[in-house]
Amino acid sequence: MTTVDFIEEIKGRLVEEIKPWIEEQVSEMYNARISKATVSIEEAAEYTGISQSTLYIMVKEEQIPTVKYGSKNASKKQIRFRLASLDKWMDEQEQLSKGGVK
Repeated sequence: MTTVDFIEEIKGRLVEEIKPWIEEQVSEMYNARISKATVSIEEAAEYTGISQSTLYIMVKEEQIPTVKYGSKNASKKQIRFRLASLDKWMDEQEQLSKGGVK
């Protein structure tokens, strides 16, 4: 058996051993994300890397998608963010800034 053959055999065995674990980890991460469809402003700040104060300004100026909860007469509605909407918004921002920061 050559060194290359030995390395290929080891690589194949490692893939066989690690693949189920990786699939399980990815599945758990996906399920955790799906189970939490909306996040608070604090969590959105952490998720996007944008400060809470900047997010509040962006919400007020309707620059970022939100879901607002509360009755019609509520003086202050709860602000939530859908992860899917944040992902889409970040993709759009990335496209707008292609070629450098604008």
